[in-house]
Amino acid sequence: MSFLRHDRNGEQFLVPITIVRGGSSRGFFFEGRNVPPPGKGLEEFLLAVRGSPDPMGMDGLGGNTVLQSKAAIVSPSSRSGADVDYTFVQMFPDQPAGLTYGMNCGNIAAGVPVFALMKNMIPNVPDGRVTVRAFSVNTQKMMSMTLDVLNGEARVAGDTAIGGVPGTGARILVDFSDQAGGFTGKLFPTGRLVDAVAMDDGSSIDVTIVDMVNVCAFFDPASFGIGCTGLELPNQDGGVVTPQGMASRLAELRLKVAKFIGWKQYSLDSIRRAALPIAVSVTAPCDYTDLDKARVCARDIDLAARFYAESIMHTAAPGSGATCLGAAASIPGTIPNRVLAPGSLKDGKGGRFSFGHPSGLFELTCEPVPGKSPNETTFSCLAFPRTARIICDGTVYIRNIRPPPGTGSSGPDAIDGASFFLHADGVGV
Repeated sequence: MSFLRHDRNGEQFLVPITIVRGGSSRGFFFEGRNVPPPGKGLEEFLLAVRGSPDPMGMDGLGGNTVLQSKAAIVSPSSRSGADVDYTFVQMFPDQPAGLTYGMNCGNIAAGVPVFALMKNMIPNVPDGRVTVRAFSVNTQKMMSMTLDVLNGEARVAGDTAIGGVPGTGARILVDFSDQAGGFTGKLFPTGRLVDAVAMDDGSSIDVTIVDMVNVCAFFDPASFGIGCTGLELPNQDGGVVTPQGMASRLAELRLKVAKFIGWKQYSLDSIRRAALPIAVSVTAPCDYTDLDKARVCARDIDLAARFYAESIMHTAAPGSGATCLGAAASIPGTIPNRVLAPGSLKDGKGGRFSFGHPSGLFELTCEPVPGKSPNETTFSCLAFPRTARIICDGTVYIRNIRPPPGTGSSGPDAIDGASFFLHADGVGV
């Protein structure tokens, strides 16, 4: 760490923090030099910032949903072609020590250039439309974000609206076209456009498994059974969806997809708490009413989608999963492509792609470059608009396990300072 400060009594240590709303998510942003590198120390620190193990995060900065329990660690990059390095960490409010580096987040990625510019990580940035290239430590792949800059900082005011976020903001174009195979090494991990998953009740569900930014398994609700329509909406807590039995069937499907791609570490119980693979239902365009009671019209969308991580429905659409969906939909023969209306995207020629989710619409530009096989497909563009803004910049106070002189133990709820301080003189990611 570049420095370490305590309060005057030595009972808490103080770390610079910035809270950024990126897309339809909100996260804790840190400069890499101010936090430990990935490992036990960083994990304890981030959970303490959130306020775990309390699901409400009452003794921390909180975040009682996965959309508000995210962290980004950003540093100037020494890699060729990259401006910054970016590590994403997802925390899970319902798990006392639950977090993972094993995924990516397109919404939080939109906040990366905003934060980097504010912290002067990128020198000599001109006014106007600027592209910031970030190296994803999670996937070991590059991404780019293009945004408007004035006086060295990201613009905030604009007329771009995104589902799940009130109002409008300055447009940030996030391009994930270089992110294929970040977790499995292949765009299509099984080498096939469609796989049949045999379920325990004797039924079979066709899925398209794609590794683009995150790993997703796309299915048509018509083959899922139990009355699934693909137009379900989450309850207020996001934890239960109809029809009855949806959560358990999703868990079984996600577990079998994980085993299809060689991820053997999961059980039926642990897959319920795992972020990946994301299960995504896709259905032909339909009219429906979203969570804000607004009407989503079939004529405005190419398909309707619902995203399930931890077997819980996302209240909007993750940028990473949306990119994965766009990639799959633009390749003929996949399940998302099958449900598209006729057009250039269905024909594999690329173009504008819009889908409906529980909070409205999500739009992408998808430009596939066909190869000799599906796994040789690349993309010249997989981009979507987001907005982002800094909400707060200041200092977070973390309880220190080291008691000040003349006092007793700081108690069982304090962070394990030993592992944190182990890296106090090092440099973060």
